[in-house]
Amino acid sequence: MPTVSTVLVDHLDDLLDAEFNRFKWHLTDGVADGFSPISKGKLEKAKQQEVVNLMISAYGPSDAGKITGRILRKMQQNNLADQLKKNLAEVKDQEDQADQADGAVSSPAKASRAPRVHQNIKADSSGRVSANVISDGQFHGPTNLTFN
Repeated sequence: MPTVSTVLVDHLDDLLDAEFNRFKWHLTDGVADGFSPISKGKLEKAKQQEVVNLMISAYGPSDAGKITGRILRKMQQNNLADQLKKNLAEVKDQEDQADQADGAVSSPAKASRAPRVHQNIKADSSGRVSANVISDGQFHGPTNLTFN
């Protein structure tokens, strides 16, 4: 059964090298409101699988799919974005069917689609606190804490 990760990798594989580099640039340039960019250093030499892992780690599977679609549309890759949306919906349907067959009440797949809380936390000059995304009581993405 395909997963969000495999679907995203498959779609990024369809991009030419120059297009893939542009996709990575979009990830460093403020992807969307409420989402922090991924650092250039992490993306510079990253292949498709590594980029997908970074996005899922930073944004969660559901949001990584949405962000990928947004970026593809910004790049005028509308057919690829439409196909991605369709394939991600199929993955969601398959996960839902598997959950129903197992009689599962709660699963990691459903948790990844749960509503998320996004917060930017900052502190004044007495100490630096930065949390990019807080979701389900867990930190996702780079987190810096500096206390003097």
